[in-house]
Amino acid sequence: MSELSSSRPPDRAAFPGAAEFRLALGVFREPYAWKIVAIGFLGSLAVMALLGAGVWWVVAKSGWLEFGWVDRYEWTRWLFGGLGMVVYLVAGWFLFPVVFTAVAGMFLEDLADRIERRHYPELPAPRKVPVPEQVYASARGLLRGLFWNALALPFYFIPVVNVLAYAAVNSRLLSREYFQVIALRHLPVDRTRELFRSHRNQLWREGLALVLLFLIPLVQLIAPLLATSLAVHRLWRRDDAILRRELSAKAGN
Repeated sequence: MSELSSSRPPDRAAFPGAAEFRLALGVFREPYAWKIVAIGFLGSLAVMALLGAGVWWVVAKSGWLEFGWVDRYEWTRWLFGGLGMVVYLVAGWFLFPVVFTAVAGMFLEDLADRIERRHYPELPAPRKVPVPEQVYASARGLLRGLFWNALALPFYFIPVVNVLAYAAVNSRLLSREYFQVIALRHLPVDRTRELFRSHRNQLWREGLALVLLFLIPLVQLIAPLLATSLAVHRLWRRDDAILRRELSAKAGN
């Protein structure tokens, strides 16, 4: 291996990835992490409030319910208004993790930098990702998440099926977002996309663990921190980790 080789011994943990998970828990000792929680939470509330205002306008103000028997009775208007609110609440529950990740995306890169400097000082200095590129990546991730979750929305109203549908849709979305948070700091955009495509099955499986974190009430608020920290350790800790292998190959050339 090149100078990027890791001297860490192989894991002898009870299950694969246990060592990385233990290391990832250390993120909660980082004061900056809690700043991200506050920013992500408040920003997500703002986005969800805008979505809620959109639902309210469609149901109550657009006039599309003012026809026939729906407009004839007051109780039908309340019924449709209530159904609209139920749809909004269910969608909001499942969309919150995607929105939180997109809103906090720019700050998660700084968190990843702090973790790398503390645990992996042998890594080359990361490139400074331009702010427009950060904003573009966050906006694209948000729109991608809203689109795919909107398509899956009908399944979110069916018990058990909703969890399976959410996991199927968001395991790939979240694994992609957190891979990009780390990889874009060391690799060009095109190469980052190529690496994700070539390792998408492995990253998708790892994304399933992230999805479970985002489904637990209150844990949702700290899940982006744990997901970022876990992604850093999984992509760098072992000699055969995806990014370490990639940079080692570049250094060898």
